[in-house]
Amino acid sequence: MLDANQRAALEALLAQLVATKSESGDEAALAAFTSSWLAERGLEVEVVDRSVVARLRGGDGPTLLMNTHLDTVPAGLGWLDDPWRAEWEGDRLVGLGANDAKGCVASMMFAAAELAAAQKAGGPRLAGELILSLHHEEETTNKGMEAVLAHLGCMPDLAITGEPTGLDVVRAQSGLAVLRAEWEGQSCHAAHISRVEHENALLTAARELSNLPAPQVLEPEHELLGPSTLAPTVIRAGERHNKIPDHTEVVFDARLAAPHDADECLELLGAAMPNAKLSVRSKRLGPVETAADHPLVRLALEATGKAAATGSNTLSDMALLPGVPAIKCGPGETVRSHTPNEYITKDELAAGAAFYTRIVPAALAALRGEVVR
Repeated sequence: MLDANQRAALEALLAQLVATKSESGDEAALAAFTSSWLAERGLEVEVVDRSVVARLRGGDGPTLLMNTHLDTVPAGLGWLDDPWRAEWEGDRLVGLGANDAKGCVASMMFAAAELAAAQKAGGPRLAGELILSLHHEEETTNKGMEAVLAHLGCMPDLAITGEPTGLDVVRAQSGLAVLRAEWEGQSCHAAHISRVEHENALLTAARELSNLPAPQVLEPEHELLGPSTLAPTVIRAGERHNKIPDHTEVVFDARLAAPHDADECLELLGAAMPNAKLSVRSKRLGPVETAADHPLVRLALEATGKAAATGSNTLSDMALLPGVPAIKCGPGETVRSHTPNEYITKDELAAGAAFYTRIVPAALAALRGEVVR
């Protein structure tokens, strides 16, 4: 547990993080602040574009990547106060990113600093290396995580992704495939449709889209993640009111878990929409899953006091760690993410910092085969 001084320092750190604007694509100021803060506390720090990589080297052994994101979504409508005022009001700090995911940023930074201070003071060294990565553009492109992994040159042995899960231990996450359907037609002036040959691509698309079930659920479902789903989310057709559209495009969002994949989705769409040209726009964010009996999962459950690990349909940078034993876990609640007046509480923040401080040395020791006390 954290004492009163530690809690006060952690709460002040979060306030500074929230007060520093970092909408996705504009994280440079926050990267500068966090990199300086970590370097001042003895970590080896590099800035990779607008992401921050901090290292704490212990003994020879495995590497653990503790990662979360610096960026936020735009503030949007409905805020009752300045989204960046960043003042504690009783037990809560209300502010843009306080919950998603600057509470995780503050907790991870605090844990890394505590572990560095303990080593400097002559305490036990980590049974390996901690890499703390704070990413840019997680909310939009995931390019920050990609840049960091390319910079590191290899995958870590273990990973913990910080997202607001209520400290539930997430060991499985759905993947995302983005699909495209296109219909071609023949245009004419809208005033002449009764006497000029034409083919309205918008109507063709609408007829075939009506063949799809709503919602479209793929069976069987995953034991933790539930059903995989496929949904049309964007439609583009026409440019002017007086011209019959000769091209229509529809984008589909597929949230997938084993045994389903993008190819299966194409087959389902093709059967329902025979006149559509189908393609995969993206499938790089695949599903990930860590075994229930992996030491990282077991130790995380012990550290959080949770009975069992869960699954998540919400994407995170965990998707870029295929094959790496990883969990997603952090303070705050996912239902507050991307909402006006999002907040985190003092107790949630302190519990997050205590969890990260405990899990890092325990997981590294377990992977190296040492006794975990």
